Amino acid sequence: MHASQRTHASTTTGRSKTLIPVVGTIALATSALMMITASPAVAQPTTVGLGTAETFAVLAGSTVTNTGTSTISGDVGVSPGEGEPPSVTGFPPGLVTGGVIHDRDTVAAQAQSDLTVGYNDAAGRTGPANVGVELGGQTLLAGLYGGSGTLGLTGTLTLDAQGNSNAVFIFQAASTLITASNSRVSLTNGANPCNVFWQIGSSATLGTDTQFVGTVMALASITATTGATVDGRLLARNGAVTLDSNRITSPNCETVIPPTTTTPPTTTTPPVTTTPPVTTTPPVTTTPPVTTTPPVTTTPPVTTTPPGDGGGTPGTPGDGGGTPPIVIEVPPIPGLPPVPGITIPPIPGIPNQPNVPNQPNVPNQPNVPNQPNVPNTPNTPNTPNTPNTPDQPNQPSTPGGPDQPGTYNPGGQITQIPNGGVETGDGSTVSSSDTTPFVAIWTLLAVLAVGAVSALTLTRRRH
Repeated sequence: MHASQRTHASTTTGRSKTLIPVVGTIALATSALMMITASPAVAQPTTVGLGTAETFAVLAGSTVTNTGTSTISGDVGVSPGEGEPPSVTGFPPGLVTGGVIHDRDTVAAQAQSDLTVGYNDAAGRTGPANVGVELGGQTLLAGLYGGSGTLGLTGTLTLDAQGNSNAVFIFQAASTLITASNSRVSLTNGANPCNVFWQIGSSATLGTDTQFVGTVMALASITATTGATVDGRLLARNGAVTLDSNRITSPNCETVIPPTTTTPPTTTTPPVTTTPPVTTTPPVTTTPPVTTTPPVTTTPPVTTTPPGDGGGTPGTPGDGGGTPPIVIEVPPIPGLPPVPGITIPPIPGIPNQPNVPNQPNVPNQPNVPNQPNVPNTPNTPNTPNTPNTPDQPNQPSTPGGPDQPGTYNPGGQITQIPNGGVETGDGSTVSSSDTTPFVAIWTLLAVLAVGAVSALTLTRRRH
């Protein structure tokens, strides 16, 4: 029994020694396999710079020719071109949107120069992963791929960015790129057409209805057959680009810089004191009332001419032009006591009214301060001289006739003469009847009294 236990122990020990090398070999193989599988994912190339060629959807070295209703979104250009211009033909029916056709101009020349730099950059990348000739059916992570002179696509190629929108995919082909009809490049997990580049050492041909993605940089020429679409660019350095009812869309590859949130410093705004506007009250100008002073009419003093002294010479008025006193001597009447003479006081003559002097001009009223001058009151026109009042006509004497007294002459003197007549003063003598001397005397007295009252009344009215 002891011998059998020893035999079993030795057998177990031998088996253990045999398994150790086998496990080690399996571990090493697994590690190597993991390294081979992960290598494409580890190599993360940087993007390829295109400079001014980035705005071009189609760029050629010789010509751009279109057939059918192609739609190009972006610039189209040719430089240096060949043959006679134009070097870009087929537009229309082709349509260029969101860009300009640059046919052999300086913009196209600069774009070709920048394309050469980008092409050389992609071609000079080393250490590509060998993916073989056929790309269809593969899923590739970001990296640099190549390994053979020709690349072909039949079916679908999937590019997985693993959630990194900046993941870069670069494919190198020393010769050609050819896709079969209805082939497709699919992007997933954030892959961006701006970061997919195809560097082709000769020419590229996209088959009918191919859905291609990325920027094709061919040293020679590029042909897109009927219905092929490109979400990217077709850039040929030396040869032509030929289109046939295609849709080429240049992607917007601007680098998106996340906005930096800068917290502005806290500014304490002092309270705003609003000063009420100062209202300046303009000084009130009180305009004094304009007092219009009526023109002052200066009434000249009334000069009352005293009655004459009564001693004037007949026919020559005295200083007042008055009538001299009348002395009537009453002759004795038989049968009656002697009657003393009747003296009639002198009747003042009605002097000529002096001319009313011209009214003095009313002086201009002084200007009211700050008031417009009151226009001068026009001078009151001189009052026309009041025509001299004609001398009161001599009161007619009672008409002479038989037994009537003689005619009365103002300024003269009636004198009783011895024969009973009256001397009138003008050289004539009126005889008086002896039978009616008393009546004649009283009649004369009445006439004289009436004349005196009338003269006084006229004088007062004029004053």
